[in-house]
Amino acid sequence: MFGLFQPGPLDSSVLRAALAAGGALGLTCFAIPRLAAWARAKDFGDREGKTHSDTLNELHSHKQRTPIVGGIAILAATLLASLSFADLRLGNVWLLLVGMLGLGALGFADDLAKTFGKKRTEGLTPKQKLAVQVLFGAGAGGFLLWQAWAGGGAAGLAAQSSLAIPFVGGSVAIGALLYLVFATFVVTGSSNAVNLTDGLDGLAGGCGLVAFTVYTAIAIVAGTPEYAAQVGITPVAGAAEVGVVLAALAGALTGFLVFNRPPAKVFMGDTGSLPLGGVLALAALVTKQELLLALVAGVFVAEALSVIAQVASFKLTGKRIFRCAPLHHHFEFGGWAETQIVTRFHAVALCLALISLVGVGGL
Repeated sequence: MFGLFQPGPLDSSVLRAALAAGGALGLTCFAIPRLAAWARAKDFGDREGKTHSDTLNELHSHKQRTPIVGGIAILAATLLASLSFADLRLGNVWLLLVGMLGLGALGFADDLAKTFGKKRTEGLTPKQKLAVQVLFGAGAGGFLLWQAWAGGGAAGLAAQSSLAIPFVGGSVAIGALLYLVFATFVVTGSSNAVNLTDGLDGLAGGCGLVAFTVYTAIAIVAGTPEYAAQVGITPVAGAAEVGVVLAALAGALTGFLVFNRPPAKVFMGDTGSLPLGGVLALAALVTKQELLLALVAGVFVAEALSVIAQVASFKLTGKRIFRCAPLHHHFEFGGWAETQIVTRFHAVALCLALISLVGVGGL
């Protein structure tokens, strides 16, 4: 079963990934203007003075009432394209789709509380969001371990709970229990990291597009044994179909960036940022390139670490390391133009992506 598309003998995952990407791009470009018009009519947009920093609110005052519907369009387009072109018989395809929709629903609940209606609030509490993210992360790790056990017994479980070492080659076994903790941490951390990065026009979407393109390529190669052997990575059954879903998401992000480039006409909101980070982590887990995620998503990692360092420093010493966190706001407070920050962060993301492709199979 391949959704609406029935492949012939000459079909390949690359062709279906391209079709999924193109389809999602078109759907996103079609949906966003219509959703934006609805959002303006319903006042479903960015709030005035939504942060606790007066300086930041002043810098972003021109963004007030910008519709927050990009995430809805991204998820809908990715879902429709994936259902049309991916092999729906594979559990990992549904793992990505369920994770995407679940975290998207979490983000939508948060966006709705913050931006819609007369009784606007600060949204869901950090503990509420963290609890759901941990639940999805643990569920994903448990599903992958169960699937490995069902398909290969103890050997399959051992393979799933081993982590490939980039550049060096080989892998390290961490055991099923530690792997479950690791998977939970990766999904939760990645989801929050992308959410923290989504603060400037085009920043999270552009860095996300680079990261998803890398993992699309890795998934297709890992799912094709002869290619995986040439590159030197572990072949993963069905990974190519995951590549189709990731390609659809990359296409949807491309369509979103048409409207999110500075000055942004729409934002993705938590509806988009939370699932983007979660799916990126799931892609790393499914393709067995978990440790490589720290490099592929290096910009997201740096943004998250800047927040952790800022909070820790202030609590321990009463002093701040950065002018403002996350990291992109530090440069913004230093006088950098928004487009300058976004362009340079995109350049860093691209450089890290190229480096990661060099080390994916070991040197």
